[in-house]
Amino acid sequence: MAKLDEIAELLTEEIRSFGNWVLELKVMLKNINDFGFEPDTLKMEQLLNDHQSNLKTISEKQHQALDKVLKNIEKSRLIPKWELALIYTVMILNATVFGYFGYHYIQYEKQKEAAYQEGKNEGLFKARQYFEDHPIIFKDYQKWLKKQDIILNKK
Repeated sequence: MAKLDEIAELLTEEIRSFGNWVLELKVMLKNINDFGFEPDTLKMEQLLNDHQSNLKTISEKQHQALDKVLKNIEKSRLIPKWELALIYTVMILNATVFGYFGYHYIQYEKQKEAAYQEGKNEGLFKARQYFEDHPIIFKDYQKWLKKQDIILNKK
């Protein structure tokens, strides 16, 4: 029983000290209530709202700048329009000049061939006329041709 009495005394002491703590807490609460301290979150909410609106304006400005950059990228080209037009113009002029010179070269070759045929025909006509006027020379020419054919056939 002695132990039971000891435990009872310890419990009563603990209850008394707990009661003292409760009294001290009541006094502190009364002092706080008398002090008039109330937590005010209005300024904190206002700061958060200001920060949020600032973030929103910054985000809008960034979106506008990004839109401008994207539009500039769409407008930009690897080769400017004027340079492209210049290239096409040079290509067309080049094709025209080559076509012109090609046509004249073909015409020149045809004229050259026609002149050759005309000269050949005229030469044959004059040779025939000459041989008709000089039959003895014509016979000598035929003999010479036969000799030439024999020499060529031997080779």
